[in-house]
Amino acid sequence: MSAARQPRRSGRVTYVVVLTLTLGVFAAVVAFVTWQTRARLQEQILAHEGAFVANVATMQLANSAAEGNADTPGELLAAVLQTSKLRGVFLIRVFDRERQFEGGLPFWSEAPPAETDWQRLAGGLPVTRLHRRDAHTLPVDFLPVAAASGADIPVLEVWAPLRRAVGARLEGAAQFWMDGADLANEFSALDRRLATQAVLAWGAGALVIASALAWAFRRLAAASRELAARGEDLERANRELVLAAKTSALGAVTAHLIHEIKNPVAGLELFVASQAESAGGAESGAELAAASELTRRLRTMINDVVAVLRDEQHGGHFELSCADVVEIALAKVRSVAERRACRLELGEAHPAVLPGRRANLAALVLQNLLHNAAEASPANAAVRIGSRAAPDRQVEFYVEDQGGGLPPAVRARLFHPCVSSKPGGSGLGLAISQRLAQQAGGRLELLRSDERGTCFRLVLPVE
Repeated sequence: MSAARQPRRSGRVTYVVVLTLTLGVFAAVVAFVTWQTRARLQEQILAHEGAFVANVATMQLANSAAEGNADTPGELLAAVLQTSKLRGVFLIRVFDRERQFEGGLPFWSEAPPAETDWQRLAGGLPVTRLHRRDAHTLPVDFLPVAAASGADIPVLEVWAPLRRAVGARLEGAAQFWMDGADLANEFSALDRRLATQAVLAWGAGALVIASALAWAFRRLAAASRELAARGEDLERANRELVLAAKTSALGAVTAHLIHEIKNPVAGLELFVASQAESAGGAESGAELAAASELTRRLRTMINDVVAVLRDEQHGGHFELSCADVVEIALAKVRSVAERRACRLELGEAHPAVLPGRRANLAALVLQNLLHNAAEASPANAAVRIGSRAAPDRQVEFYVEDQGGGLPPAVRARLFHPCVSSKPGGSGLGLAISQRLAQQAGGRLELLRSDERGTCFRLVLPVE
């Protein structure tokens, strides 16, 4: 797996994990809120049912007092029996204010209400519960028809405070057991509505969360890519700074060497030329002629560098066309091409002109590229050079050969110093050429290098 795909896959896995955890937490929150809402709504419904039964019992007790039955034996039980006519009541029990059992229909138990329930009743509040009871534990004669099968049935239990008027003292309490089927159905419908609303809320929230997380992860991925790109730029800038330091030091050494050897080389050239003229033998004459040619080339190289340095120092203004730059570079390598028996071919020429400093630097870069191409080409092969337009108001010089291409190790560290594929090569040519291209405001790039040959291009801005 490539390095670019690995972070993307890791980012997708992280997104899925975070999304799953977030949706799980959101589902738990929705379930908790739904459960709390369900409990509050059921409590309100039960409180409403209990308040209704308590109000009816209070009204019946007030009517009994109005008829002159107040404080008569069995008054509470009589009033509660009137209340038991409510639909679905199948058991009642009555207790006085001392929690003493007064009676009930049918007779089932004399156990008083729990202390906590009695304290609530003493405060004037009913106690209401909905629960399921085994049909066999209840008075069969008073069971609703739904209990005929003997299954568990929903039972509504209401403890109602007995008072002669709202706010009056507690006279006692009555327990009502009622058919809770309608209330159980209402709770079931309420549960379905709440479940539907919870699912819809979770779905809408999940969509929003997924979209927000996707947007956030895209932003994070873009920021990560930008940081990676900046890191690569910084690394490249660091390499260029190191290269600049190396080439700057190399330039200082070169300037010193040029100053020291310029005059001795000129004297050596004159001496070798005079010796070649006076040599008598053919073999020695050929050797001296070759030596004279080498010293001439060395002097030419020194003069080229001195010319560039002079232009840098004096700031003279002149211009050269792209065709002139190419011709200058060709003139410097024709002898090498003849010696290697390869052809120098001139391609198209761009009509742009370059300022003198940029043109001189370009000529030095192209000269080095042509020299490398000629030495890498087999006999009768062609080395082609030309110039053409490039995007953003730039001109592109190209040099291509028909050699066997650069080794992978050289391509991997192409513009690093001391990297060369030629026997005895120093590996400084391309490194210096790249630095010269940068000094000219352009860049040197490798376009192609395979079994068909190698092609470099030098891109420079056009003013």
